[in-house]
Amino acid sequence: MKSITIASLKGGVGKTTLAIYFAAALARQKKKVLLIDADPNNNLTDFFLRNEELETLQSKSLFSILKGRSSLKDSIRTIETGLGIIPTTPELAKAQNDFGANPGTALRFHNALKTLDYDFIVFDTPPSLTYELYLALYNADHVLCPIGFSRWTIQGYQLIVEACEQNNVTPPICIPFNVSKKDSERISEIELPSTKTSIPKSAEFAKSAINGKLSEKVLGDFKNLTKEILK
Repeated sequence: MKSITIASLKGGVGKTTLAIYFAAALARQKKKVLLIDADPNNNLTDFFLRNEELETLQSKSLFSILKGRSSLKDSIRTIETGLGIIPTTPELAKAQNDFGANPGTALRFHNALKTLDYDFIVFDTPPSLTYELYLALYNADHVLCPIGFSRWTIQGYQLIVEACEQNNVTPPICIPFNVSKKDSERISEIELPSTKTSIPKSAEFAKSAINGKLSEKVLGDFKNLTKEILK
């Protein structure tokens, strides 16, 4: 089982969208994938489970698991064949205060993940140096950092590098994401460890987020990306 954390300290670069489509692309390749929403903004959860009641979500969420109120296995919702999700709600914002001084919570969660029967786990994370981000990095085999052509995005990448070093995780890989061909070429000229595969800019991503449905038009772009990352 491989664990992949999507991270950036710059908001609006497409972390959640990358997590959704990267996981879905793996599932379409007959892999068993678990998405974990580790962002209190819970956009990942809202994409897949927007019709589920708040009380139901909170009773079996990431925060509930960390609190010991529900088990990891019982909290997984199946989205489609080969793809599951552990949801979150804004309640996860309390994690820093509740668990920040207790490393045992992260260790127990890490050990629980090892008991699952999945090929890949994909974490979505908040754009901040919080407990939730460090929890995802603690479990990461790979860290992917979506970037656009922006000095702030690049600066955010450097901060993720430092966070990875603190958690003994290999340096993150940049992914030119939702960018024009020109910006993709500009990014390739910057000395950053980035993928050869870039994800083209598309209005389909915004439509997908609004509808809460995967767009088959852009899903194909992720096949080469998954192969490059995991080769």
